[in-house]
Amino acid sequence: MSHHVTFNDLPQGGEKFEPAKGGKLINTLGFFGGLGSLASLWFFFTKTDTFAYSWLFAVFFCFTFVAGGCFWILLHSASNSSWGVAVRRIWENMANMVIPLAILASPLLITAVNKPLYEWMGHHRAAAAHAAHADHPTTVKQALHHMAESNPHLHVLVTKFGYMNLTNGFSWYTRFFAYFLILWFIARTLRGKSVQQDQDGDIKHTIWSRQFSCIVLLPFALTVTFAAYDWLVGLDYNWFSTMWGVYIFAGCAWASMAASILVVTWLRGLGYLQKVVTDEHYHLMGKLLFAFTVFWAYVSFSQYFLIWYANITEETRFYLTRNTEGWQAVSIFLLLGHFIVPFLLLLSQQLKKNTSYTTLGCLWMLFMHLVDMYWNVIPERGPSLGVGVVVPYAWVQDIAAFCAVFGIMGFLYLRGLAKYSLYPWRDPRLIESVNVIN
Repeated sequence: MSHHVTFNDLPQGGEKFEPAKGGKLINTLGFFGGLGSLASLWFFFTKTDTFAYSWLFAVFFCFTFVAGGCFWILLHSASNSSWGVAVRRIWENMANMVIPLAILASPLLITAVNKPLYEWMGHHRAAAAHAAHADHPTTVKQALHHMAESNPHLHVLVTKFGYMNLTNGFSWYTRFFAYFLILWFIARTLRGKSVQQDQDGDIKHTIWSRQFSCIVLLPFALTVTFAAYDWLVGLDYNWFSTMWGVYIFAGCAWASMAASILVVTWLRGLGYLQKVVTDEHYHLMGKLLFAFTVFWAYVSFSQYFLIWYANITEETRFYLTRNTEGWQAVSIFLLLGHFIVPFLLLLSQQLKKNTSYTTLGCLWMLFMHLVDMYWNVIPERGPSLGVGVVVPYAWVQDIAAFCAVFGIMGFLYLRGLAKYSLYPWRDPRLIESVNVIN
């Protein structure tokens, strides 16, 4: 089939988004972001220990979209894929939300917030105080080893001291800043090259971005993996899973693709991208959604199976906690809603091209990703604070934190779409992307 769209059919300078056209959704997100922030501020001062989990859940949920947006840019640049050019700017803007996210994540640096989250930090601070008041020179690790004589569980922390520490070498705080810095550098560099190409149309920016992406794919993977370990696995310093980084990555890619489809559909509903995005793009993005639906299920089952088979007390605790009382129903719901339902929804080629059907499906997938992140973080709250499996009425704090973080991030993201053209209008491969056929 011959190309039916040429550069002459597209507006000079691309399409610039006018926030006023999408004001209803943008203002709604801003309203909930402001309201959630006020409620969160009150909970921060009155119920800091329980609220800390709510804030971590909301921040990490949004982190998965930033990391996912970054991944899709890297993948398409490294693989020299052309079909994604039409929607690449959506991913670029998503990845460049890393600075607002870093600001929203900054409360995790406060001792009052990270102390109830990470029990190991309390032990390290106690060991540091021990070392400071010892009669003879003593390191924090030596003090921690001495404390382990009366508390055998601390031997795990002594073994993991090279990684789990607050002051030595590449400490938890140092890594916290490094994660955001690396993601910011990758996202900013790739969008910068994309915007430069909007000005001169030179293919050299495409070639440079491909080479750069191949180089930084490994640092990106390590960043997402170690961030997932620091912020989520660290909630129980005894627990460990070799599948965890891949598990979180699968969720990042899955949720960010679903969000991208929703944003594209929303923009097309406002009159944008009419000649740029076609049913073929929906089909391609739907196939990637399907692929990561299966991939997430495979990784999730592998993690569960390996832990079940090994039957090591420190590892099985993760699933035992999530199969206790009300959390068992959530675990079963996650299996059905995160894998089986999307798997069946995405089987049909024609349905993937149906925007109404796809929109409903993507909304469901985002909801299930929300449940997934909630299931990973919140069950640790009750046992860690010693108040039972479920903390009464703490769900109010969870909703407040989610509204605050997601509302602010969504508000800034949608408004930020107006900064540049909605697609890289001078990319030499744009016409190939616009006329893509599966």
